[in-house]
Amino acid sequence: MPISKVKSGSITDSAVTSDKINNSAVTSAKIQDGSIVNADINACAAIASSKLTVDTTALETDINTNKFNISLLGFKMAVNEGLTVFNLVDGVVDEFNDESGTDEAEGSNDTYEANDDFYANYSLASTPISAGFSVSSITEPDTSTAGTNPTQGSGTYGSFTVPCGMTSMSIKVWGTGGSGGYGQPGSPTGGGGGFGTGTLAITPGQSFQISAGEGGRGGKSPSCGSFYGGFGGYGPLSSNNTGGGCGSHGNGGGLAGVFNPSINFSAAVPTGDIPNVYLVAGSGGSGGGHDADATGGAGGGLTGLNGTSGATGFGGSQSAGGAGGTPDAGQAGGFLYGGDGNTGNGGGAGYYGGGAGGGPNHATGGGGSSYYGHPQITCGSTEAGSSFEGGGDTDPAYSPIAPTGASAGCNSFKNNINIGGQHDGSTFGSYSGGDGYVLLTGSYCAVGCTTSSTIVSTAFTSTSVATSSRIVVFEEDIDTPTLNTDIIASVSRDGGTTFTNATLSDSGYVTGSSGQRILTGQADISGQPSGQSMRWKLALANNKVKIHGVSLQWS
Repeated sequence: MPISKVKSGSITDSAVTSDKINNSAVTSAKIQDGSIVNADINACAAIASSKLTVDTTALETDINTNKFNISLLGFKMAVNEGLTVFNLVDGVVDEFNDESGTDEAEGSNDTYEANDDFYANYSLASTPISAGFSVSSITEPDTSTAGTNPTQGSGTYGSFTVPCGMTSMSIKVWGTGGSGGYGQPGSPTGGGGGFGTGTLAITPGQSFQISAGEGGRGGKSPSCGSFYGGFGGYGPLSSNNTGGGCGSHGNGGGLAGVFNPSINFSAAVPTGDIPNVYLVAGSGGSGGGHDADATGGAGGGLTGLNGTSGATGFGGSQSAGGAGGTPDAGQAGGFLYGGDGNTGNGGGAGYYGGGAGGGPNHATGGGGSSYYGHPQITCGSTEAGSSFEGGGDTDPAYSPIAPTGASAGCNSFKNNINIGGQHDGSTFGSYSGGDGYVLLTGSYCAVGCTTSSTIVSTAFTSTSVATSSRIVVFEEDIDTPTLNTDIIASVSRDGGTTFTNATLSDSGYVTGSSGQRILTGQADISGQPSGQSMRWKLALANNKVKIHGVSLQWS
């Protein structure tokens, strides 16, 4: 009679035997994944590998660890071999469990990875960079060179060199303010500087010329313009039409921006292809003279603003400088410079500068235009100044405190970046405008770049004056270095004053494709000055490598 019900516990371990089960009753297809654990499997079960779960990540980690341990064993074997093969009696072994065996003051660009205990000749993490430029100072010396501003209207430009691993940077430029004017009654002011920003695609090693720009100089009959500014003065039009224009009683703001070094600013008129201009912030024109409340045109925007007096100079655009005021015509602005005034006041510099004011009442200069139209600039934008207030003053990176320079004396307004100068309350006095500022930011990761690195050991005391030495290096290829060119080992017995190179050879112990290997070399140090202070040194270049340990032996 067939069984109609099977209760739990009614079948004992011996109740069902293998001869009572049909061969096809249980098939592999009827076994669900994960339903049988390893402990349930007989050695002869022959369960298909597809039914088993394998942690491949953990397996790969274990394999790599075993490979490294094999290499480490090879390193130790090579070290011990030196005691017998070379009959060396003194020595040290450093497997780099920390940095105590190296002299960081003597080494350079040697990056230590504490988690995995190795030195590398490349950066292991992304590094932020923030390079700020005033007319005479910088915030980031590793990539930047400061300009100079020894006197009003003179100086040199800063420079920035792109570090390895950096492919784009954000640029922010605050233009300079024009000088204040003088007037009775009233308080004529200079125009504030404009603001420009954008992201530029760059190449490691590429260089840039940086002009922060000097605020326009104030006072009656200013004898010079602003750096980068005009160099004329009161009277006839200047023959050096560069930067902020000069005027009878005030100068326009100097040029602020980022340029290719091929731009020649020393020429009477700047020369260089327009594609060599990356980003510019327009600068403000000078305030008026006898016109009581006349304000110089603020820097652009894509178009500089006009001044506010009757014979004002006009703002520059994206294709031409602003026209000069009439009658007694002021000079028009041009490519990268503001116009000079005859009896009027100077225009602000810019991509195209503002025109100078006309006469007879010493009219205001126009503002220069900003620019971000270079084909490698993305996300570009500008903000014009407003009256004597500069553009970009609400940007989080804006700082109201400008670095001091020689031209900052007697001018409280230079403490405010890109603000226009104002009347100082005297009959003929006025303040200079605020200087400009340039800020370059981004980050670089030099994992893809090799730096020239030097790793130097601390000094070890020998029991005698050694004449020969043997060095063993536990090294791992990342790229494909050339021994004795990309990896150079040397030894010193006089504390590191004199080093002798050891010729390295590959002694094997390479584990698969990991590139871990043992390098050995011997150096004759008998010709060095006598000493018992032993050091080793590794010079790495051209190709990326990891150094896991070094042994130095001597006799």
